[in-house]
Amino acid sequence: MKSAKLKRNFWLTAEIECMLNLIKEVKMAQGSAHATTTHHTFTTIASKMKKHGFPNKSPTQVRRKWFQMKSAYLCYKKGNVDRLFLIPEKFRSVIAQFVESGNKIRRVPLSSSPASPITTTTNAQSKPKPEIVVPTSAVDTFIAQLMQNNKLLNAEFTKLESSLLDYEQRCQSMRDYNTIKYLTN
Repeated sequence: MKSAKLKRNFWLTAEIECMLNLIKEVKMAQGSAHATTTHHTFTTIASKMKKHGFPNKSPTQVRRKWFQMKSAYLCYKKGNVDRLFLIPEKFRSVIAQFVESGNKIRRVPLSSSPASPITTTTNAQSKPKPEIVVPTSAVDTFIAQLMQNNKLLNAEFTKLESSLLDYEQRCQSMRDYNTIKYLTN
């Protein structure tokens, strides 16, 4: 007997958000990071998604989406920056938190927009600020100018990165709108 082939599915931002919230709930209820990858868990999440108004996702689709985003984050950590774009910007910090902290999940507002693609550091982990060097020689003056230029470049890069992430967020909203429009016609 031939198994039913799943049709291509598109995930809306609200569906991903619901799925991640339900995964958090399951992790907290089960108390283990590894228990979240069982078939029963994905079946539970799919049925809860139906109760939350998202009836079109099967346990297999939920499982695939979860592992796709998790894999994209792990590839990003290994240096494959292109894979990061498989995770909508809005959820990158949440996925990073899932992967990095295992079962130590803390609630993070999903609507927050990080300044960098993935922010997982806390104040305790942040780098200490460099000491201010008072120039005493030509080499010290050159190094001070180099550090100042580096700060300016970093500030400009941060602005450009932030505007790119904002643009990506708007594009994702437009894609969601067009997908809904296409599916309802």
